[in-house]
Amino acid sequence: MDLIGGYLLVILLLFTANIALILGDYKLDNIKLVALSSICFIVSFILMYASSFLNVSLSFLIDTFSYVFFIIFLALVVVIIKYIKNNNFKHALYLTLVTFLITIFLFASQSNLNVFNIIVYSLFIFIILFVVYQLSKLLHHAKMQYNVITSEYMFLFSIVIFIFALTYDSTKSLNYTSFKAFLILTPTYQLIYVIIAFVVILIIGVFINEIKGGNS
Repeated sequence: MDLIGGYLLVILLLFTANIALILGDYKLDNIKLVALSSICFIVSFILMYASSFLNVSLSFLIDTFSYVFFIIFLALVVVIIKYIKNNNFKHALYLTLVTFLITIFLFASQSNLNVFNIIVYSLFIFIILFVVYQLSKLLHHAKMQYNVITSEYMFLFSIVIFIFALTYDSTKSLNYTSFKAFLILTPTYQLIYVIIAFVVILIIGVFINEIKGGNS
């Protein structure tokens, strides 16, 4: 897997989870959720497939992705402000979607993805969106307000992107012949493990609060 393709996969997973958590403020039945997940699958596939033809014309982006990461970080900060300060779920969702689609297009244009990779990446989007939305129903039962829980994830997400911005140039200049393929993005995957652990702790906390509430 090439470096940009690895970054793209991580960002897809994080962004999709973010969108699913924001959608948790809306009541969607399973049919609507499957339809929405399918639309995201199709749109992401089309964007990644179409942008793959622009690899040469947009090759200058390879040297500027540290700035792209920083712009994504700023966009996420704006989303957090919209989501928490103004309690505006729609604006936060629209801003996240726009940033998400632009990010897909830019990163896919510089990654060496074949059709199979694109299908797999799009399938990940479908699965993550469906699963995280279902899990978000549990978070509504927590004592902490749902928008606060979601903003904590957004904040953690923005920190990850900021770290990408700071470390991209150094990561790009590494001698990858010294690494095995699965070790190239080891620090990145460790960050993913932290996020997964964070989500698991949140879910466990919800169940503990429910048990305590039932006993009291």
